[in-house]
Amino acid sequence: MRKMLEFSALVLAAWLILGLAGCSDGGGSSGGGGGGENTTISFESFSPPSIYVDNKSGERLVAFKESLNPTNLISGIPAYATNHGLAKSNSLFNKTGDFALILITEAQYNQNKNNIVAADVFAEIYAFYNHEATNNNRYQISSKSGGSGRIILKNNQTSWNIEIHKDGPTGEVLGYIAAQTTNTVLRVNAPDTYRLYPVFKKYVASEKEIYEVIPKYTEDGGLAAQPYSKVFVLDANGTTTWDLSELVEIVDLTLPLSSFYLRIVNNSGTSIMVFRGEEVLLTSTGLSSTAQGSTNVYSIRLTRNPDGTYPASQEISGLKIGTSAMMVSVPSNTYGGGYVYTITVTGTHESNLTLGEIQESENPLNVEVLTL
Repeated sequence: MRKMLEFSALVLAAWLILGLAGCSDGGGSSGGGGGGENTTISFESFSPPSIYVDNKSGERLVAFKESLNPTNLISGIPAYATNHGLAKSNSLFNKTGDFALILITEAQYNQNKNNIVAADVFAEIYAFYNHEATNNNRYQISSKSGGSGRIILKNNQTSWNIEIHKDGPTGEVLGYIAAQTTNTVLRVNAPDTYRLYPVFKKYVASEKEIYEVIPKYTEDGGLAAQPYSKVFVLDANGTTTWDLSELVEIVDLTLPLSSFYLRIVNNSGTSIMVFRGEEVLLTSTGLSSTAQGSTNVYSIRLTRNPDGTYPASQEISGLKIGTSAMMVSVPSNTYGGGYVYTITVTGTHESNLTLGEIQESENPLNVEVLTL
């Protein structure tokens, strides 16, 4: 039977893994970010960082933003570093947005200092920097990256970035192919066998959200509703190709039914937060507060049914909006998966906040429409 896919998507809650910055290995200088050709690479862990990384590889790596250009150099990453903070220079990190985190080995950097674009890329990771909040996002560098095997990703003709995960849609990221890109090479360890899972991601600036889409099988049988995957077997120094147009031709880029989306329009005189019980909710980009005069969207997951599926709608209470000192309860309401619910907040002070009526969108949110 032909395998058909559907997209099950959710707003990706930003990976908010708190902790101390990883320790320094003592290498390099105290500088980092936006360097020139003669820059000494700092391998210290910076605080506050642009982003955090976990390096599961045994290589000392040098990080660049967007391209292998001396002016785009961020800083170094020791082998096996955990919670390591990359430098945050004003020249590279001065606005919110997603970007390609390009990694090369220290050996490649030293070998190609005078022509850095000639260096072999170790791995390329889809990353995000938030200029409006503390950056606790942490990105993993796989122990399988940078090897002699090659997986050529071809024909991403969508407006989405496609991450490639191993062993599951939440497994280690081997790399990604950017939107509207013809081909990208994943360098991986070989010989080895890989079961790879594509995950579509897009940052929508107007919503301050990163949306994620996971393709799943729709056919009857053992694979129904399972995340789509493909197996690749690589010999030593082997090369294979994955034409991603096979996915794109049969997918639907609408949002899923696993979450609903709470849009907060803050017309009050103070910054406000959204609480679920005692928990402070975060946007996918790491924002906890909605500043006065601003709008944020929060993804709230529905509770699964006993069989693991999500209900079409669910009554939810316990939401509150306000400050840590003063909160206003959101009336109990039935929320439909994929729909957007807007609440406008007014008041001159935290002591007199007023919540408008909950306004439900006519249709489920469609990420493609948001980009028009």
